[in-house]
Amino acid sequence: MNKFRTAAVALVLALAFCLPAMAAELRLAQVADVSSLDPHKVSDIYSANVIRQIYSNLVQVNENMEIVPDLAEKWENPDDLTWIFHLRKGVKFHNGEPFTAADVKYTVERIKDPKTASPGATHLKEVASVETVDDHTVKIVTKRPFAPMLMSLTRYETSILCEKAVTAAGADYGSKAAVGTGPFMFQSWSRGDKVVLVKNPDYFRGPAVIDTVIYRGIPEDATRLVELESGGIDLIPGNFPYQEFANIEKNDKYLTYKVPAMSTLYMGLNTEVKPLGDKLVRQAMNYAVDKQAIVDAVYFGFAAPSRGPLSPVIWGFDPARKDAYPYNPDKARELLKQAGYADGFDMTIFSDNRTERRSAAELIQAYLAEVGIRAQIELMEWSALLSTSAKGIGGAFMLGWTGTGDADGGLTPVYHSANIGSSNRFRRKNEALDALLEKGTATLDQEARKKVYAEAQELIVEDCPLVFMISQELLGASTSKVKGFKLYPNMISPLYSVTLAE
Repeated sequence: MNKFRTAAVALVLALAFCLPAMAAELRLAQVADVSSLDPHKVSDIYSANVIRQIYSNLVQVNENMEIVPDLAEKWENPDDLTWIFHLRKGVKFHNGEPFTAADVKYTVERIKDPKTASPGATHLKEVASVETVDDHTVKIVTKRPFAPMLMSLTRYETSILCEKAVTAAGADYGSKAAVGTGPFMFQSWSRGDKVVLVKNPDYFRGPAVIDTVIYRGIPEDATRLVELESGGIDLIPGNFPYQEFANIEKNDKYLTYKVPAMSTLYMGLNTEVKPLGDKLVRQAMNYAVDKQAIVDAVYFGFAAPSRGPLSPVIWGFDPARKDAYPYNPDKARELLKQAGYADGFDMTIFSDNRTERRSAAELIQAYLAEVGIRAQIELMEWSALLSTSAKGIGGAFMLGWTGTGDADGGLTPVYHSANIGSSNRFRRKNEALDALLEKGTATLDQEARKKVYAEAQELIVEDCPLVFMISQELLGASTSKVKGFKLYPNMISPLYSVTLAE
């Protein structure tokens, strides 16, 4: 009997050593499903997070928002208009095609092609030409000095694509095909359910430890939290329910993450819709809303009232700025009277259904009512809100903007009139502001640039094509088995270094 048991144990152990190791699967929950996995066609943070895992850029940012090499090992700026990038050798796309300078040229030209209608085109607006010096060297020449060039190239919209993959997939690229050089490869996307990625065994930094990454779109805060607590997901990488964060911080079953966000949240105003085209009306709406109340009631103190259109953590933010439009309902009524709307007016606020945005919209609705503005709230699905507001929505809309770590990326896409129809959802043209934003990008002296952007921020606050709300803190949480995750201020966190403890 003992001999039999010994033999049986030996057999079990032998079989155990022969069996493959359990695949490491990381499951994440975001507020919304992706809209596309074509980097040149999207402008939302949820798509950006998945795109960040699939693709690489010429350069990238680390958790401190410092520029670091990615597909470009090094670069130089020999004159005010020329950028030369020296590319990594031996890099392959997920379809096996070699990465070369031709792919950089194709990518930049595709973004800039009006037929692509890329929201990211604004980040490369000053590029005049792209030249492949050789297979591993590319030269980009700008029309004029372009100070934010490197930071613009870190954006997810400027991810490097494979021309053969895009051509082969045709209209299905971004939904049924997504080919990059990043640490994870696209496997499938079930709309409204999940996106599945698998690790790239040929990634140029070496394969990731995680075998599979699953992104799920879960709009309801309570559902995301229940999924984390029940083991249905491993990580909520941002957008953690604010009202629950203090409690989960005390629970040693979980790890929590908190960083100041580069994003600002606001209620945008379509200035082509009457009476929102009247600056006095817009200023009145700003005075009517108590931003600190939104911080306290909706974000549970994990935010601060906006001091302008930029988050304080973005380079170029003017530290001399005070809160934009302190709460003053009497001033709001006075301005409405001056504008000819002493009895108020009717309007619509459009929002997606996430808790914070909906709750903030409801608070704003109540504050506007106190000064006579009768607002109704209409909830929309996230991708519909994005597409409709880009074309011109029928009133106000609850959104936010992250941009880059540079003031240009935080201001130009949203406020320059060249972006009306895409990321300038206010549909507001201000020639003086356009001139300032263009001057800021062409000014290479950093101190002089700061002064230009300080003036631009003051002009935006005065013109206010939006109701300023808050600069938030990013909150995330995971089970304790998640190791190596870092929450980035731009809300786009890489997963390459993440591991799962046994």
